[in-house]
Amino acid sequence: MRRLPSLIALRFFEETARHMSFNRAATALCVTQGAVSRQIKILEDSLGTKLFERDHKGIRLTPAGAQLLPCVSDAFDTIERGTRQLASITGRKRLVLSVPPTFATQWFSPRLGSLAVELPDVELSVRTGPSDECHCNVRFGREALPEGQSELLMIERHTLVCAPKLASESLETLLERVPALHVLYNDTRLELWPNWLAQAQLPARYAENGIEFSNLEQAIHAARKGVGLAVVDRNMIAEELADGSLVRISDVEVMGPYGYWLDIGANHATFEHVQAFASWMREEVLKMSDEDGGTR
Repeated sequence: MRRLPSLIALRFFEETARHMSFNRAATALCVTQGAVSRQIKILEDSLGTKLFERDHKGIRLTPAGAQLLPCVSDAFDTIERGTRQLASITGRKRLVLSVPPTFATQWFSPRLGSLAVELPDVELSVRTGPSDECHCNVRFGREALPEGQSELLMIERHTLVCAPKLASESLETLLERVPALHVLYNDTRLELWPNWLAQAQLPARYAENGIEFSNLEQAIHAARKGVGLAVVDRNMIAEELADGSLVRISDVEVMGPYGYWLDIGANHATFEHVQAFASWMREEVLKMSDEDGGTR
């Protein structure tokens, strides 16, 4: 009988070693950073040795981790080759999809169960960056691509949210007292706060200070914990609004100008499973719009 560590833990180890980041590994695996840390701890306890060194500079492989990594990668490569060969025999089709990190975690991952039901014979591979291997690419942008199939799935709808424990105070009091949570892009703050304040006809000074985050998912998490106020795309926080972990504190909503587009290259547009996936995406967006409309 084989005595092997958890295959899930080994998979999380390989992805973490590939990115040398718990956060980026979590994004690639569509799980939380805490889940990655737990699986690494399980694997280290099982093997009785540390696989990563952690310090203020980040993480790096220990000698044991460096020794284990090529063995794990080779094993998963062998498994992947075998399953691809079997898929070609049984008729399963592989779909490689690229999605932005926050979209992957906040919108796409909660709907994977629905996708598995809708396309049971499709083997899905989710990436957070486009490549030539991708059949479909969910892209954040302002307009369609000039080539291939490119359609707008949803437009951004920015609203002001906070944790329930803060919602009892007036909007003005919160804006004066509680930090604004900002999202950075190329080390520059996105215009989420200034645009929302202008639409609400409120002073721009409320956006001058606050806390900055490298991506929207981090700002959402901080808002849930009551750290501050966040201007967030409603499409990305449907679950948080539904379960009450985030609440809207104003009816003001800023539409666009950006949105999420589904791009399919001309060489993949005729594939039946690719078009089936595109249809599923449209239905999920429409379903979300219907549910949201019913709660207004």
